[in-house]
Amino acid sequence: MKVLVTGGTGFVGRPLVQRLVELNHEVILLSRNAEAAKSTLDLPINVFSWNPEVATPPKEAFQGVEAIIHLAGESIAAGRWTEKQKKKILNSRTLSTRNLLKGAVESGAKLKAIIAASAIGIYGDRGSESLSETSPQGIGFLADVCRAWEKESHYPGLESVRKVNLRIGIVLEKNGGALQKLLPIFKLGGGGPVGNGKQWMSWIHRSDLVEMIIYSLTHENVAGTVNAVAPNPATNAEFSKALGRALKRPAFMPAPPFALKLAMGEMSELVLASQKVEAGKISEFGFVFKFPKVQEALDDICKKKQ
Repeated sequence: MKVLVTGGTGFVGRPLVQRLVELNHEVILLSRNAEAAKSTLDLPINVFSWNPEVATPPKEAFQGVEAIIHLAGESIAAGRWTEKQKKKILNSRTLSTRNLLKGAVESGAKLKAIIAASAIGIYGDRGSESLSETSPQGIGFLADVCRAWEKESHYPGLESVRKVNLRIGIVLEKNGGALQKLLPIFKLGGGGPVGNGKQWMSWIHRSDLVEMIIYSLTHENVAGTVNAVAPNPATNAEFSKALGRALKRPAFMPAPPFALKLAMGEMSELVLASQKVEAGKISEFGFVFKFPKVQEALDDICKKKQ
């Protein structure tokens, strides 16, 4: 299949592109810096330059494309949530999606599927409530961003195309995301629960997420909004204990909420909010997780040399 990918040099996009190539899919990549992307990935793919917030992609990028995987977006943990940064986070998702799909319509591409990233932030802080794809959406900055993000994926003229909105949880791997920040602390024996440790963390091993994206691409029965999380969420205390065990380090140093709010500002929502998200829908579609439990996921990640 000929697949157009955005965000292909990122934390999830890079291993996804590599896996697509391994599976003999033809990959077209859109990137702000085409030459840097070619050098970084060093794979047999075609790369086109694109400024996602400003313009539609080059029409030639869509030639023969059968599906789009849209992952591009500013990291929500890149810096404190100033008003300027919050606008950057929102625009990097909404404007990029609008321009991308506008370009697809204008190019006349015969698309079969659009796989678009979203996030479980759409549910807000929900305590111990079990959250499915049909649960009411939440309140707060991240919920507002995700709502606007998903809305843009339903661009006029693409009504007949199969669409999948993957609401992605906390992605676990060594070289990025939450673990990249946590591992140095835990290795020094300074890790532990955040706050009271009772808040739920809905996570997914990066390799499972990559396979889920490809499964959504290649299985026509997968459609609509899908929670991209492992089937066994963990409380923050359980997660901390599992990470300490995987590293063979103590994990009992709690971080008080007020200190996090002081250090991180509004962004402390990322570690203090509680979201117990279900993975029943993707399992019903037939997807099988390699790492359904947090201890086996962290054991796998922590034993890797890099």
